[in-house]
Amino acid sequence: MSQIRPMPSSGPEPIPPDRGPGRVILLNGASSSGKSTLAKALQRALDEPFLHVSSDQFVASGILPERRDRHGPFAWWEAMRPRFFDGFHRCLPALAGAGNDLIVEHVIEFPAWRDSLARLLEGFDVWLVGVHCDLTEIDRRERERGDRRIGEGRTHVEVDGIHMFGPYDHEVDTSTGVSAAVVESVLSAWRSRGEGRALAAGAG
Repeated sequence: MSQIRPMPSSGPEPIPPDRGPGRVILLNGASSSGKSTLAKALQRALDEPFLHVSSDQFVASGILPERRDRHGPFAWWEAMRPRFFDGFHRCLPALAGAGNDLIVEHVIEFPAWRDSLARLLEGFDVWLVGVHCDLTEIDRRERERGDRRIGEGRTHVEVDGIHMFGPYDHEVDTSTGVSAAVVESVLSAWRSRGEGRALAAGAG
């Protein structure tokens, strides 16, 4: 990873001014719904630096062991996966608490995950965006990408019910792609947001 430094220095580590906790734009949508594309577009368009954070980035880094067992400590569904996502959720308040603004893309698969995020991020400015997409289009994108299980995104919506766990602060439809109009709708709503938040602990 490249780092921009003006000149080598033997002085103390730079300490930025305290700006308080970071703000969080949380994108919730099915796999292949366009969350990553939207997150990168927002990151480019926003007037201040936002970190783009997703669990897929952790996976791509090679953080997870390759071994998978049906039972025991290497059991993926029953042991490794729940701990991995619990840790991912816990890293978000750490990043925001250091003053980083975040764009988080996620698939909130269980009501308990939404409740956990609400508790962990209580006190932060968290703005929850529902990313919707036609299921036939999600199927097409999965076939085109080739790196997703066919039917994964559809399962997130039809079986997991990821959009049924509570309200959103804003919603978009990416069935025809992440257009400039979609990005602008998010930016406009974000800039004019009020005080209430859909993810507030105890809401929904």
